[in-house]
Amino acid sequence: MLGAMADAAIDASLRTLTDEGNGAPGTTRHVAVGRGLAPAAAAWLTAAHPAADHWVVCDAHTAEAAGHALVGALSAAGATAQLRVLDAQPGEDHLLCDDGIIAQLRAELAEHPSTNAIAVGAGTVNDIVKMATAQLQRPYQCVATAASMNGYTSAIAAVLSRGVKRTLPAQQAEAVFADIDVIAAAPAYLNQAGFGDLLSKPYSHADWLLSHFVRDVPYEERPARLLDEAYDALLAAASAVGEATPAGIGLLTRTILLSGFTMAIAGTSAPASGGEHLVSHYWDMEQHCREQPLHGLHGTQVGIATRISAMLFERLVELPAEAIDPDAAAERRPSAAWLEQLPARHSRLTPAVVAEVHEQIAAKQRHGEALRDELRHVARRWPEIRATLRDVLVPSDRITAALRAAGAADRPSAIGVERDHAVATVRVCREIRNRYVALDLLDDLGVLSDAAATVVDAVESA
Repeated sequence: MLGAMADAAIDASLRTLTDEGNGAPGTTRHVAVGRGLAPAAAAWLTAAHPAADHWVVCDAHTAEAAGHALVGALSAAGATAQLRVLDAQPGEDHLLCDDGIIAQLRAELAEHPSTNAIAVGAGTVNDIVKMATAQLQRPYQCVATAASMNGYTSAIAAVLSRGVKRTLPAQQAEAVFADIDVIAAAPAYLNQAGFGDLLSKPYSHADWLLSHFVRDVPYEERPARLLDEAYDALLAAASAVGEATPAGIGLLTRTILLSGFTMAIAGTSAPASGGEHLVSHYWDMEQHCREQPLHGLHGTQVGIATRISAMLFERLVELPAEAIDPDAAAERRPSAAWLEQLPARHSRLTPAVVAEVHEQIAAKQRHGEALRDELRHVARRWPEIRATLRDVLVPSDRITAALRAAGAADRPSAIGVERDHAVATVRVCREIRNRYVALDLLDDLGVLSDAAATVVDAVESA
């Protein structure tokens, strides 16, 4: 499925998904992907919200990319519209989606009940507006300025809350307008980040399946498989994405939007976020705690971590059933006493954030007899589990080739993360989130520490 055929198939899926929502509050009921969309966006907005005062919420960059054009189009359509440019909070060198900025925008919107907020931007701006409006139980719409992440059509937001990067429930955008010309004109690293984020799909799928087998986490085939054909087409179009051709950017954008829907259908980020995302979140948390600039965009980091995850999964599915030794695991981790070592294990995090990490890993980790019982269950089902994981995984060399064809970063050192730091991240990042992933099983089996070093070295050298 390539080119126009892929676009048509994805557009059909997007139409089906918007129809299924039936216009219910908090769901996406309109998606437009095309060129020169500002007049069409203004027409839809004025028809859907004829009495509203429209706030076009953006940052300084996205105001120039699409904000001013939308205000002009709304004014030409007879609507009241103004820009609301978000600035970084005091002490921050760039805009963050955190508790403070969300509360600020929510308070401003609450003072103006007739205001309709339109997010013009990508991940940060969209998530800020998404959270503020969800808390007020108001709809919002978004105009995408880059295909840098898949949150436009998801019902969750990535928020730095109390020092921890969290995935929080929110709402879908009521309408999404994605102008290919605007997105293609974005800095290349933004769209490369979205490409990197999407590459994680087979591995997040595998993590979801593993959590289902091991912990009986609910699993749904439809959202897990919805992106399969689009994913294959996107890998084939990696060079076109890197060259920012209309065809490449159009396919990337449509796939980004479809990916967001998979999370909305599932009611969880599991279809699109697994262990590889924990690597990225961990790097962000470290930098925030140290008041240092981020290493890279979330999707850029996820693309790199996806190479690591792919190689770790390859090692995991090669393990024979005999390698799953429940008794040895229970002896290595007989109790929760090791949790007292968390401050040393997470030395770049602040004490308050380490306390949050403690809460997350304590809720997830099994010990002693409970761990022995869990791994006995895994050992009994290992042939089935291994075969199912193999069915959804993509060879790591395809991920490497795709990142390079798109011109995206493909190793930790490319974003300033040195080798030992990357190894340490892979070893401990599973502890920040109460979600079972392959990193947990590898650690319980006592092989994660060595595998982390071997895989990071392979990623850096290949």
